[in-house]
Amino acid sequence: MIEYGITELQTQPSLFKQMSVSKIVDKRKHQNLGYFISSKYEDLISTIIEEIEKKERIDKLKKLKNNQDLEFLEAGVDDGLK
Repeated sequence: MIEYGITELQTQPSLFKQMSVSKIVDKRKHQNLGYFISSKYEDLISTIIEEIEKKERIDKLKKLKNNQDLEFLEAGVDDGLK
């Protein structure tokens, strides 16, 4: 995988036409900004991205449910002490 600096891409936007899968970095801040994936690979990775997003949503819902369960239990304990 080729690594491109954000400044390079700003000064030479034509580089996007040559890229297939690349890492985009901000070399001044030594920070990874993300990845560029060419649209010709969209069909291959779209299902994977959908599965990842679905799993993330399910994980968030589980955390929310666990927090609500704990709040319910705490409220029940508080009510029992009064």
